[in-house]
Amino acid sequence: MFTGGSLVRSLVEEKSNRLIEIILSSCRPDDLLIGKVMGLTLLVITQIGIWGLMAFSIAGPVIATSSAVQNMHMVLPYFFLAFLFYVSIFVGVGSMVNTEQEAQQITGYLTMLVVSPVVILMPIIQNPDQSLVKIFAYIPFTSPIVMIARMNVVEVPLYEHLIAMGILVLSIFVIIKISVKIFRIGILSYGKVPSFKELINWIRYD
Repeated sequence: MFTGGSLVRSLVEEKSNRLIEIILSSCRPDDLLIGKVMGLTLLVITQIGIWGLMAFSIAGPVIATSSAVQNMHMVLPYFFLAFLFYVSIFVGVGSMVNTEQEAQQITGYLTMLVVSPVVILMPIIQNPDQSLVKIFAYIPFTSPIVMIARMNVVEVPLYEHLIAMGILVLSIFVIIKISVKIFRIGILSYGKVPSFKELINWIRYD
């Protein structure tokens, strides 16, 4: 969330200083968007790696017995995919705004979207195999949190993980494709946030 907010603010700063026009003179908008997403992803992975090493050096035996660490081989892929999914949304939407105030407003809405799955954590813990919970497990916006919560309560079949991750991967490709189209036009658009109709036209533009 904080990384996505920082990304949106940096885009606003680059637009307001016209720095983005200089950058785009030497690369394509598509390459710039992918570069920003991958750069942030690698940065976060590095930070998590450092924090993990520090945590193990301080409380290794305690951490090693926790269920979260025992499921780390499944938690990390969900985290990585969720991060790519949300950052791709942030960078696409962030390219449409022009001021710090608009950036804060957009970031607020997106943050609420990111944390909204937390609301259903208690029902997941109480009834992890309920049909509604399983539906949320396959929806990209809720899938990572739901699946991570479920695997810490019950044994989740491998095929459910594969389906959930497969849907996430496909969703990431779709979101990146849409974000690239928005970014391509939005990053060089000034004045006002586009209307919904204009946004649809941007996405349909090839």
